[in-house]
Amino acid sequence: MRNILLLGAFLIVVLTMILFVMDGKQSEDAGAAQKKMIPVTQPEIVGEKRQDPVSEEAIVPEVDRGERSRIAPVDVPEPVPLSKLKVANFTGKLEKVDVGCFADGECYVEVDGKHITAIMGWSQETVGQVQGVDGFGDLESHIGESVEVYAQDTGDGTYTLYGNEGFYIKLK
Repeated sequence: MRNILLLGAFLIVVLTMILFVMDGKQSEDAGAAQKKMIPVTQPEIVGEKRQDPVSEEAIVPEVDRGERSRIAPVDVPEPVPLSKLKVANFTGKLEKVDVGCFADGECYVEVDGKHITAIMGWSQETVGQVQGVDGFGDLESHIGESVEVYAQDTGDGTYTLYGNEGFYIKLK
């Protein structure tokens, strides 16, 4: 009798563990799906509103292309061809490194008084890279040294690595 009770307790523990692992796996799958989707703020309504046949009070709008989902896939912009961007290439002295993007903002450097955006928080746009160091934060230990910049000229006196993966800030 004692062996049967022990076996029953063992089976309950094993089944509980299996359910726990399966629930965790479903949460991971849901989390991965959410990373690929973002909410759409307001679908475009076309046609006239109609009454739902089940409820007299429920109104279901028709949505462009028949879509009823309030979730849309994330559109990651394609890189812009360099021929369509105003670019700049210059060498200068690294004067400042701001790591504000680590707190969901903008990371930038200043080279000879020029502001160059390197990273923007959670942006998924195509962006260049920092070369000659392991990571952006490592640039702080090279203030005063020479760097080469190849970036998009935004036209307002600032520059950015966004727009093409070929852009860079390179420690010389």
